Amino acid sequence: MRSRTVRIAAAVGAVALLGALGAAAPAVAAPAPAATTSATAQAAGWEFTTFYPDKTACQNGGAYYLRHGYREYICQLDPMRGWALYVRE
Repeated sequence: MRSRTVRIAAAVGAVALLGALGAAAPAVAAPAPAATTSATAQAAGWEFTTFYPDKTACQNGGAYYLRHGYREYICQLDPMRGWALYVRE
């Protein structure tokens, strides 16, 4: 009986994990303002600043850098860490 409970709990956990990943999939598939990868962004003169928990916070951070002399910014989603902010002078 105990092994059956463990299997049910594992199945429920797997379904919950797949549901969470499925809910995040549309956000991952949405194009970023300037669709670049982090390696491409760094090669093109972009400077990584930090990760933010959501897109709005990232955009607010980008606006801060614009007010302080930077030319542009991009926010790029990293599904494991959050929104990465890149700036360029």
